[in-house]
Amino acid sequence: MRSNLSRNFTFILFQDLALLGAIALACYLRYLYDIYDLFTSRTLGGVLVMYGVIKISYHYFDLYEVSLHISFREFIKNLLKAFVTSVFFLTAIYYFYKPAMIGQGILALSVIFCITITVLYRLLWGEISEESSFMQRALVLGTGKLATTVLEDVIRYGDSGYRIVGVVAEGRVEKNEVLGFRVLGAADTLPTLCAEHRAHLVIVALDEQRGFLPTRELMEVKLTGVRIIDNVTFHERFAGKIVLESLRPSWFVFTDGFKVGRLRLFSKRAFDLITAMTGLIVAAPLWVPTAILVKLTSRGPILYKQERVGLSGETFQLLKFRSMRVDAEDATGPVWARENDDRVTPIGHYIRRFRIDEIPQMFNVLNGEMSFVGPRPERPFFVKRLSEQLHYYSQRHVVKPGITGWAQVRYPYGATVEDAKEKLQLDLYYIKHTNLAFDIKILLETTKIIFRKMAR
Repeated sequence: MRSNLSRNFTFILFQDLALLGAIALACYLRYLYDIYDLFTSRTLGGVLVMYGVIKISYHYFDLYEVSLHISFREFIKNLLKAFVTSVFFLTAIYYFYKPAMIGQGILALSVIFCITITVLYRLLWGEISEESSFMQRALVLGTGKLATTVLEDVIRYGDSGYRIVGVVAEGRVEKNEVLGFRVLGAADTLPTLCAEHRAHLVIVALDEQRGFLPTRELMEVKLTGVRIIDNVTFHERFAGKIVLESLRPSWFVFTDGFKVGRLRLFSKRAFDLITAMTGLIVAAPLWVPTAILVKLTSRGPILYKQERVGLSGETFQLLKFRSMRVDAEDATGPVWARENDDRVTPIGHYIRRFRIDEIPQMFNVLNGEMSFVGPRPERPFFVKRLSEQLHYYSQRHVVKPGITGWAQVRYPYGATVEDAKEKLQLDLYYIKHTNLAFDIKILLETTKIIFRKMAR
């Protein structure tokens, strides 16, 4: 984990230094400002404004993601979108606040230099990271379903920082390869295989560990400095979720995380109050127009109250702007909402798309019934049903539910038990890793999604 954090930090650090260097070069070539001038004159403020806007645009268009599993064409498209956005906002800033402008022509030069240096940096990073100390060489122990899932993750996230050098069979070698990765040998040869292939890591992904776990070989490998992790930990790092298939009650007992101390509760509540009050103020201009449109386009109340399950399984009344017909479930009973739901009113499609219908939930946050960030609260009918079908579903209720959450930004609308399972895996990951920085990240991801929908 530390290696990946170091890798990500290094990538972002040098990307930012490259952007600052590109802007400084533009200033130098346009007005022959030297480094001393840039950092002691009024020019510094303009440089920081430009850098800040570009950095935010890079974040919103995923240009700070280390993974290079998108095509080069898609990367260039995102890069151009980021600079169209940057130019738009910088032009607006310069119009309303002229002191922020460094000088004529510098913006155009900076855009050209930043695009060029970002492309070159990405290409260089791909070459360097393939052979640098950041790349972890890994062996997968297992050839079954869990091992296949691990290999699929590696294929999906091509620049994950891990290179699978081969697969090790748990018993007798019965396959030549798994998903294109060669089976190198049996578990009893694990120490030799680690030495031959200079492995830094062994990922244990056995469908059945009882009687198959090569404890002696794993201990021998670990004593040579090779790290050992299980497939649950591996999936956490890649997909940001906790896979249920291989989860056991003992894992909750021995794993790190799931810590909600007094300091975390205090910071969480302070964050909720500040964010909810700010959100209500910012959204104030939308209240009256939304209420009028809801009332004019369908019969029924403006605000909709619905019983949801919250902290410790206690129920509360969730508030929303009504986006469905009042008779939406008269014929069917409780059913999951879904995308392009035919029960949604004409204005409901729009207020749901931009999450305007969820603005009243900020009062639930102020009342202490919800947090701003957390697992989405579900209705009692579905909680009872899902608790019977999905192990550990009740663990969602050890924290307050949220207006937005990790599952909401990582997974679209769900209308099946399988969708609920996927969201539960994401919710468990959030609960395990809950902290203020993670909440802020989810909030930024939520605003990114909303702005992208507005731009369509």
